[in-house]
Amino acid sequence: MRLYLQFILRYFKYGKKRSFSSNAINLATIGLAIGVFSLLVTISVIKGFENVLSNKLVNIDGKIRLKTIFGSSISELDKIDLTILQSNPKMNVTPFVRGSVVIHKNKVNEGLLLEGVNYLPSFDNLVDGEKFVNGDEIIIGSSLAESLKLDSSEALYLVPLDGFIGDVKNLKYYKLIFRRAFTTGMDEYDRNLAYVSINTAQKIFNMNDKVSGYIINSDVKTDDLLKSLNGGVKYPYFLETWMDRHQVIFAWIRTQTLPIVIIFSLITLVGITNVMATVSLLVNERSKEIGMLLSQGFQKYQIRNIFLIESGLIGLIGSTIGVLLAIFFTFIQSRYNFIQLPVEVYFMNSLPIAFDYNLCFVIMLLSLFITIFSSFLPIKTIFDNKIPKLLKN
Repeated sequence: MRLYLQFILRYFKYGKKRSFSSNAINLATIGLAIGVFSLLVTISVIKGFENVLSNKLVNIDGKIRLKTIFGSSISELDKIDLTILQSNPKMNVTPFVRGSVVIHKNKVNEGLLLEGVNYLPSFDNLVDGEKFVNGDEIIIGSSLAESLKLDSSEALYLVPLDGFIGDVKNLKYYKLIFRRAFTTGMDEYDRNLAYVSINTAQKIFNMNDKVSGYIINSDVKTDDLLKSLNGGVKYPYFLETWMDRHQVIFAWIRTQTLPIVIIFSLITLVGITNVMATVSLLVNERSKEIGMLLSQGFQKYQIRNIFLIESGLIGLIGSTIGVLLAIFFTFIQSRYNFIQLPVEVYFMNSLPIAFDYNLCFVIMLLSLFITIFSSFLPIKTIFDNKIPKLLKN
């Protein structure tokens, strides 16, 4: 092993005169590092985007919503096995009321979804689980509040649209007090969603003691929660997960993920190809030394191992540098958010990123394995020559 290291360090050692192959080692290492870095950052961004989007949607919609097939209201006194749900300490079941309204301020009218809940979602500027203090208060998305130029305690007028048939003059207005704005980081919600207390929503939509459905949350995964509930919910009720409600968005993400990963994997593959070319240069440059070693009794496998270990070191150093750069980039972006995104397009104001250490380990192993495996061909080629021919080179 010491003999192997002597030869390997000799090829890696840079003196005053650098050969073309020694410079090629540098370039191959840098190329592989760039490829690994690009692939890891790309996968981390995709995963971060999915995580941030998933957390936002679960926070707003809950993991599962129980509703009726025809969208009719549910009496809180109806026996739909909710007692079974509420008896499970791992589940949190809360009613909600949802409907469409038009909000009016001065001469400006805006349509939005109004949701009545007992507890507010945990938005950035709201306390988790905070209750409404007064029944006549309303909390509006920040984008809509900004466009309406709302001030705290300002009066707003709401007109319910659900089920309305008749003359516009017969519309009933409800006066509510603007409390403050919430921010989800998703412009679609910040512009089109508002919250009131569930009692106020029942009054506005003339639902008496009925609700639109139930929000079900739990610490367990959504799929596991859905499986545990499916047996207790029967027609005309059904369960809708947050993924069902937003399946178009996640289908788009999945569609984009594969080609993006393939493209950036090709960058890594180019780096690995450079390693193979570098090993070929090293073998050809050292052909005379190889001939001398063979003439002195060295076995072919011993010489082969020298170059395989060297290519493995190039792969290890290159992939390690790429991983360290990716970790550094992830840390900087997570902490300082220096890459900003337009909220209207990406549903978030900064580039999300989530580093997967398990995947990082797999990519490092694959890079190392492929770089070593790709070096067999150039090494095998040099052994096809006879010793006298090698010594003449």
